[in-house]
Amino acid sequence: MAAIKAAIPDARGTIRGGELRCTLTLQPTPVSRNYPVRIVYRHRCRPRVSVTGPPLALHPDATKLPHVYPNGDLCLYLPGKWKEHMLLADTILPWTSAWFLHYELWLVLGRWTGTGDEHAVPSSASRRSSL
Repeated sequence: MAAIKAAIPDARGTIRGGELRCTLTLQPTPVSRNYPVRIVYRHRCRPRVSVTGPPLALHPDATKLPHVYPNGDLCLYLPGKWKEHMLLADTILPWTSAWFLHYELWLVLGRWTGTGDEHAVPSSASRRSSL
């Protein structure tokens, strides 16, 4: 939590029962909106990041957000990329900010500009073109 607060002084968090719960706001670029997020982390488990503010908008051709797990957590990295010895402030925070940047580009372009595995149903336009 100390490393997160050093990176984002307005972050708030608690550690109870071995679980870190932290809320903070990220802004990927100076012209981006602010995104309120919650990070939940328990040792030896993957950090979970979710948006706590207004629901994220969808691209007009999409039915679901890309790179989001079924429970709504953001998919920030491929399996094995994050290790438990890594600081959340050095990995999860910048990866979450990058996720929001790719999200903003997706809203305009209709395609995800980042890397990773897709978790969402393809857009209706993509399904039509593959038929």
